Amino acid sequence: MGKTRSDGFLLSHLPIQWKLAAVISILIALMMAILAVDTLAVRSATQAQREADDLAQIINQANITARSLSRRQIALVRLVYDTDTASETAYEDANAGVSREFQALIELVDDAPKLRGMVQSASGLNDQWSRTSGLPMVQLARDLRSGTATTAERDARMADFLAAEALEGGSRRIASGLDALIKAVNERLDDTRDLLQDRETNLRFLNLLAVAVTVAAGVGAFFLSARFIARPLRQLSELMERLAQHDHSIDIPFGERRDEVGTISRALDVFKAMSLATYESDWVKSGVGELSAKIQQCTDLRDFANTLLTDLAPRLNAGVGVFFGFDAKREELSLSGSYGFRERRHMTPSYRLGEGLVGQCALERKPILLSPVPDDYIRIHSGTGEASPRCVLVMPILSQGRLLAVLELASFAPFDAMRQRLMDDAADVVGLSLDNLQRALRTSDLLEQSQRQAQELQVAEEELRVQQEELRTTNDQLQQQSQRLIASEEELRVQAEELQKSNADLRRHSDALTEQKDRLSALQQETELKAADLERANQYKSQFLANMSHELRTPLNSMLILSQDLAENRSGNLDEEQVESASIIHSSGSNLLRLINEILDLSKVEAGKMEVMREPVSVAAFTQRMERNFRHVAQDKGLDFTVTCAPGLPATFISDEGKLEQITNNLLGNAFKFTHQGAVTVTFVTEDDGKTLTIEVTDTGIGIPGNKLDAIFEAFEQVDASSRRQYGGTGLGLAISRSLAHLLGGTLTVRSTMGEGTTFRLRLPISIGEGEATRSAVAPAPVDRGLAPAPRLVPRTTITVEDDRDRLEKGKPLILVVEDDQVFARTLVNIVRRSGYQVLAAGDGESGLALARAHSPTGILLDIMLPGMDGWTVIEQLKQDPATRHIPVHIVSALEEAPRGRQMGAIGFLTKPVRSEQLVEALSALAHFAPGRQRRVLVVDDDEAARKAVIKLLSRDGVEVVATGSGEEAIARMDEAEFDCLVLDLGLPGMSGFDVLENLAARSHHVPVVIYSGREVTSEESLRLRNYTDSIVIKGALSPERLLDEVSLFLHSVRGEKGTLPDHPDGDLAGRHVLVVDDDMRNIYALAKVLRGKGMTVTLAQDGAKALAQLEAHPDVEMVLMDIMMPVMDGYEAMAKIRARGGAWARLPIIALTAKAMKDDREKCLAAGANDYMAKPIDVPRLISMIRAWLPHT
Repeated sequence: MGKTRSDGFLLSHLPIQWKLAAVISILIALMMAILAVDTLAVRSATQAQREADDLAQIINQANITARSLSRRQIALVRLVYDTDTASETAYEDANAGVSREFQALIELVDDAPKLRGMVQSASGLNDQWSRTSGLPMVQLARDLRSGTATTAERDARMADFLAAEALEGGSRRIASGLDALIKAVNERLDDTRDLLQDRETNLRFLNLLAVAVTVAAGVGAFFLSARFIARPLRQLSELMERLAQHDHSIDIPFGERRDEVGTISRALDVFKAMSLATYESDWVKSGVGELSAKIQQCTDLRDFANTLLTDLAPRLNAGVGVFFGFDAKREELSLSGSYGFRERRHMTPSYRLGEGLVGQCALERKPILLSPVPDDYIRIHSGTGEASPRCVLVMPILSQGRLLAVLELASFAPFDAMRQRLMDDAADVVGLSLDNLQRALRTSDLLEQSQRQAQELQVAEEELRVQQEELRTTNDQLQQQSQRLIASEEELRVQAEELQKSNADLRRHSDALTEQKDRLSALQQETELKAADLERANQYKSQFLANMSHELRTPLNSMLILSQDLAENRSGNLDEEQVESASIIHSSGSNLLRLINEILDLSKVEAGKMEVMREPVSVAAFTQRMERNFRHVAQDKGLDFTVTCAPGLPATFISDEGKLEQITNNLLGNAFKFTHQGAVTVTFVTEDDGKTLTIEVTDTGIGIPGNKLDAIFEAFEQVDASSRRQYGGTGLGLAISRSLAHLLGGTLTVRSTMGEGTTFRLRLPISIGEGEATRSAVAPAPVDRGLAPAPRLVPRTTITVEDDRDRLEKGKPLILVVEDDQVFARTLVNIVRRSGYQVLAAGDGESGLALARAHSPTGILLDIMLPGMDGWTVIEQLKQDPATRHIPVHIVSALEEAPRGRQMGAIGFLTKPVRSEQLVEALSALAHFAPGRQRRVLVVDDDEAARKAVIKLLSRDGVEVVATGSGEEAIARMDEAEFDCLVLDLGLPGMSGFDVLENLAARSHHVPVVIYSGREVTSEESLRLRNYTDSIVIKGALSPERLLDEVSLFLHSVRGEKGTLPDHPDGDLAGRHVLVVDDDMRNIYALAKVLRGKGMTVTLAQDGAKALAQLEAHPDVEMVLMDIMMPVMDGYEAMAKIRARGGAWARLPIIALTAKAMKDDREKCLAAGANDYMAKPIDVPRLISMIRAWLPHT
């Protein structure tokens, strides 16, 4: 411990509180003395000031008294001349006032005898005046009032009175006495003020002296505290900072002091020792950890040895290091790696047990430390010189007592305790890693050997299969060929033995290495050629699948269009059986389309053209939807179905929800399909410290054979592919699921036991990054079992809730309740009746749809979790049916999926449990949105041209469009009137679109909003907008149709692909001229039939060249429907030539139609000149909506 000069002072040994107490005591004593003197001075000055104030008050009171005398004399004169009672009263008040003023003056001078005498003298004169002058004059006034005295007498007496007053009468003498009093008081006041000034001067001096003394004492106290407290603490603080930066060379002073500074110094010394121990421990642990991480990545023994020495030698300050691997079979140690080592002629690269220090260390299984080392033992070389080390450490590498290697290190300096500890701790890790590496190398060798044997066996089996097929021709030849096969196998075995002997001999010759290199080079070239062939085969397969789906979708397109047209029976010439047949054709075609889409999905994935949509996925909503979708299947098959979430699961994760749902639906469909008793369980857990989400689907079904576990993930592969198989399927489900899992950055694996069940395990990252998703999901996959999704089982249930179906009144509002809970359904029915509506009740989705189509109710209250057809399907069917799409639907469900409800077209969403007031409000909303009411849309856009275009686009019968150019005006409009939908641009002058939304929310305007923006919306802006709406349309090629879709949603027309404003009259298309270009006559016929049914004029062309000719011949064509894949001239070339022509052709609307529907087809079509794009099979309502959007308005 160091010392400072302060150690000799007494203060340095006193505790800090004593030092502070001494300094504070001195300061307090000085302050008390100064305060006492200052208090006396202030008290004296205060007394003088009080005396001066009293004298000033006496002067003021004397002046008041003098003024009272004048007022009294004036009142007396007025009394004599006026003689009325009011004047007499005024005089008496004035006289009494003079007496009061004198009394007040006497009280003020009570403690001054001289002044009191002067005041009493003047007061006596006043009393005398009242008796001798005042009373006679008052009596005179009374006599005058009574008539006993004359005015002449009054004048004479008044003249005498005034003369007496003028000749130093009573009043004048009184005034003179008051003047004398004022003069005396002023003299005393001057003396008092002089005294006060002297005392104030003394007080200022005392204050300055107090400040000087206080500052001097404070400076002294600061100096002492800085010297004996602050400076030592600052030095110790600086030393502590250096210690925190692992500077353990510091010398800590003040250890001999007996105060707190000494205590801190001694504690810091202890902390230094602890820090040094912690630093050494951390250094050892981090060194072992880093070393372990590096050597675990090694793939062979030499790489392991070099990596170990490269890392370990610098840490131990060793200049030379060698690594000897141990061969247990030969019991020999051979040099496997080195660091800074230079071989010498007399040294051997291998040692046997007991030879040299290396062999002795291996024999004893104990470290050997040699120090000092002779000068000629070994030399450490560098670019500038060489020298002998001073210390050599030889250490065995063991694993579970088995010798694996020996490590030797040489250093200029002895190995200290910290570095020896590092070696001891690292030895176990190195031994374990080396043992694992050796096991892995042995396993790899065995695997390669087994693969070679399997290949040879496969070749032999193939030869055997060919021979067996040839042997089947005749029974006689079978026996002969079997004998030849046995003989051939024996010859092969003999040849194999001879070949093994030959290979063993060849290994002993030097030219075998060159021959093996040539063979390896040839095999490598062959492998590269096979890899290229495989890549081309994958490309050919993807192209084949895409083209096959195109060739299937093209005729399917016509079948769907015509069957739908027949099912609608617009002409009314088909009976119910024929309509049902057409519907069955359309339904079967739709199922075929789903199969084709699966094939196309597979081709997209393998071609690397499948996109991943990153979005937050709610775990609660996803699991509820999963349970809802498959609950009815479990109930129908009598199985237990549970979905569990482990604790610690995040509320949301980032993935592609659509693709994830496709995977889980396929896995659950397979589980229910192959499970006849027991249970199906889904478990959500997190792994890898919360970085990985694992979804396990477990069933107790029939199981999968072990030899099929790798085959079920291959496309078109099934567990049972025989003609008598019990379970159907395409064999695509698991192949697509595995590929989609890889696309999402995860894995899909399976384990199964025959007769006990199967578990599929899907592992996904919690947050799939921008670059994490695998764009091409063509990794080799374990396997699709060919398990198709389970068929949809629809148990039908009914409820016995009394409704009004037998006593409906025409013209009275009618509400349809679709709810499977009988108790709650009765409650709803009662509330509806109390609200004045008729009511119908249905217990399942199918019954609800039938009642809606039969009775066309005013509105529908719909539950989601229904048996059979769920609520989502019901609302989708309602909005797709022209007869029911106008009916407003309000959802009442236990699910919390209000955004999805709005997206599907519901006007509102209530989450159970609900209050009766909420249900009444829901009924009011249904009545508000009932058919027949004028719809009002508010358009807010600062671009006048865009505003007019939107007004023209949305204006229809039953829809009123109001437009404004600013956010402020929009808010004013919303305050004045009610609107059913708001179409809002974000880039407004003044108040932005975001401000408008926030202002409307603050004003409780809950109008549906469609964002119609001219710029892309950032992810942050999108999240902000999600608080108000899910409908965002970017102005562009597809924007008119999208805007129609979104506005139609809120005006309760068809959603999405069938979105148009309610009931467009076909007359708006009558007479419009459209050119249909397609090489398939079936498509041309179907499209032409539909378009002509709308009153349109249709011109046909079967390829691009003929389309150009038709445009030349028919300049009145207003739109082109262009197929892409055509002979002679395809759609891309035809559109490019139309646009290159310029003039009216440059503005001619073109809608591209293609059945290929790959990822980049839309971009190619738009780049070639198309205004819009639609994939086949064509959805007619959507096509009609698109045509309306792009046709020039007349």
